[in-house]
Amino acid sequence: MTADTGNEPGLQFPLDWQGKVLAQADAGDVPGQIGEAMRALGLAAVTTPGNRSAQGRYLTYTVQAVIPDRETLQQAYYALSHIAGVRYVL
Repeated sequence: MTADTGNEPGLQFPLDWQGKVLAQADAGDVPGQIGEAMRALGLAAVTTPGNRSAQGRYLTYTVQAVIPDRETLQQAYYALSHIAGVRYVL
């Protein structure tokens, strides 16, 4: 493992990352698009559906992957946030 030299103390890579994606329920195949985005970065990711909002407009997904470095982490956030219908990536 290598210690990260960025502004966030404590991150060490490779990082066992677990992110949350909030998307519109009617956005289409968001899990499939998440998988494609992560594969394009060379990452094997597991996407698990989560909860639906009280009024049914939004769905959450948990994405798990091993991230090798900070640059790839930033690329993953960017790629996931640009999927049609995705509102937030945490």
